[in-house]
Amino acid sequence: METQIDKLKQGKKSKEKKTQPEQEELKGTFAAVLIVGGIILVGWLGVFGLFLDRA
Repeated sequence: METQIDKLKQGKKSKEKKTQPEQEELKGTFAAVLIVGGIILVGWLGVFGLFLDRA
């Protein structure tokens, strides 16, 4: 039978092991945000260019 302390120790160990993969996931997330932001920016600039052209 596990005690509360044993469960906390196991929880800390599992959290320590998860640190490295989280950083890799955040790098991928950052890249995806930059790509989506670039697409939005290019679309916005295109529509703004059309607006200026027709004005």
